[in-house]
Amino acid sequence: MGLLKDEDSRLLNSDFGGAGLQNGLVVNNLHGFKVYVSNNLPKVGTGAGTTGSANQNSNFGVIVAGHQSAVATAQQITKTETYRDPDSFADIVRGMHLYGRKILRPEGIVTAKYNAA
Repeated sequence: MGLLKDEDSRLLNSDFGGAGLQNGLVVNNLHGFKVYVSNNLPKVGTGAGTTGSANQNSNFGVIVAGHQSAVATAQQITKTETYRDPDSFADIVRGMHLYGRKILRPEGIVTAKYNAA
């Protein structure tokens, strides 16, 4: 994202903000693609900032892209309970939230290795 938001970049406008930064959405339509940013993407070795051609095969970052129909997400609240709050005149409700994600169509997801050097 640092390279895409550079002041000389003609790809992205660097003054984005608002609700897009809350869910990771950076650009809603970039030639038909939605662009998200995440700190949870994998890296190998020291990541993509490694300089020198000898280190590029052992130190790189990974970009993940795909179609939304390739992955399914399910969630459910299974148990709930209420109890009296000992400090105020109120009830407290708590529940168990279960969630999961599964890749349904692996051909709909692609990964790419990159190095900024």
